Amino acid sequence: MRRALWVLAGLLAFPGGAAAQGGPPAERLREQVVQRFMENYRNQSGLTDEQFGQLQTVLRRSLEERRASQERERALLRGLEGQMRPGVAAAPDSVTRLLDGLLQLQADRVDLARREQAQLAEFLTPVQRAQLVLALTRLENQIEQITQQRRDGMGLRRPR
Repeated sequence: MRRALWVLAGLLAFPGGAAAQGGPPAERLREQVVQRFMENYRNQSGLTDEQFGQLQTVLRRSLEERRASQERERALLRGLEGQMRPGVAAAPDSVTRLLDGLLQLQADRVDLARREQAQLAEFLTPVQRAQLVLALTRLENQIEQITQQRRDGMGLRRPR
């Protein structure tokens, strides 16, 4: 579920997420995808209005934390790339600090996922939480398929 929520965070946070590049049409598309996902999940799992409101609150908070984490990761990776330029000696202390930051970020993400599951367990049944995991996984797979089809159509290959 963690990876799928990162996909949702990407949809909400970045103009180039899974939608077309920037601008109001892309923003509307992202919002429609998220809204459609939430409504489908709500109907599938039989959430009450109260549960749905609580879910939106938890996911909104989680997505904000994920966006901040993604921004931090990008900054750390940019710093690491800057240190690893060909022909320029890397500063070992800086590289160590950046690598430690990336490891801490991974640990923070696991903690976030645990907190998130604990919060969801307060108002969703185990079956509803499992339905959420499966729905997010399906969404992630659909986004990946669409992204791959676009890459293939543009003659681009997925980086390995």
